[in-house]
Amino acid sequence: MNPRVRKRLWVIATYVVLSFFAFIYLVPFIRSFIASFMTWEQASAYPPQWIPNPFTLINYVKLFRLELFPRWILNTAIYAGIIVAGNIVLTSMAGYAFARLSFPGRDALFSALLALLMVPAFITLVPNYIIIYRLGLIDNILGLALLGIANVSSIFLMRQYFLSLPQEVFDAARLDGCGPVKAYFYIALPLAKPALGAVAVYQFLGAWNAFLGPLIFLRSPENFTLPVGLSFAFARTMWTEYTPIIAGSLVAAAPTILLFIVLNKYLIRGIAITAGKG
Repeated sequence: MNPRVRKRLWVIATYVVLSFFAFIYLVPFIRSFIASFMTWEQASAYPPQWIPNPFTLINYVKLFRLELFPRWILNTAIYAGIIVAGNIVLTSMAGYAFARLSFPGRDALFSALLALLMVPAFITLVPNYIIIYRLGLIDNILGLALLGIANVSSIFLMRQYFLSLPQEVFDAARLDGCGPVKAYFYIALPLAKPALGAVAVYQFLGAWNAFLGPLIFLRSPENFTLPVGLSFAFARTMWTEYTPIIAGSLVAAAPTILLFIVLNKYLIRGIAITAGKG
C-alpha cells in the first residue's frame, strides 16, 4: 500500500475513534440540555425520552425567579477571581524560586510539596476549618478563597515551565547586572504567559465548579456560591427538584465552556509543560 494512502487511512481511523469517544463524553451534557426543557416526570422516565413533550421553559423560569441567583453568580465570580489572581502571583513566584534560585533545602522542600498531591483533599477539611474559624472568616468568601490561593499542582506547572526556559537568557541578564528579582519580573514572567494562562484556566474551572468547600465554609444563603446555592434553592424536605438544578448547572457551565473554547491552547500547553523537563 502506498505510504501516503496508509498515512491518510491512519489519520481517518484516528479521527473516527476520537470522535466516537468525544460523543460518549458529550452524551451526559446533551442529555442534561434536553432534560432542562422537560418536566421532572418526563426527565426521569424510563426508558429515557430524548424529545421534550411538552417543551417547557418552566425550569429556567424558576431559576431566574430566584432572588439570590444574581448574588450567587457574583459570589462565585469573586471567589474564582481571587483564586485565579492568587495562584498567578504566588505560584509563579514559588515556581521561579524552585526552578532558578539556589537555597538550602530547595529540593527537599519541593519534594515535600509534591507529596501533598497524594493527600486527599477531604483529610485537610477539619484543620482548615479550625484555621478559618480562629481567623473569624467562617461564612466569608475571602476566608474560603484563602484556602486555595496557592496550589501545589500550579507550583509544579510553573516550575516546569521556568526550567524549560534557556539558561543562557538568565546568564546574560546576570552579566548585565540583573538580579533574581529583576530577572523574575522582566524576563521570566513575560516569557511565562502560556503557563500563566494554563494556571488561570485550571484554577478558574476548579473554583467556579467547587462544591464541597463552599458547602462546609459558607452558612448564609446570601454568601453561597452558585453550585451550593442551586442545591439549597431546590432541595425539598423529602425530595429534590432536579430539573431546575440541571438548568442552573447549564447556565453556570456557560462561562467555563466559553473559557475553554477561547483558552484551549493554554490547557494543551499546560499538559505539555508538566510532561517536560523535570
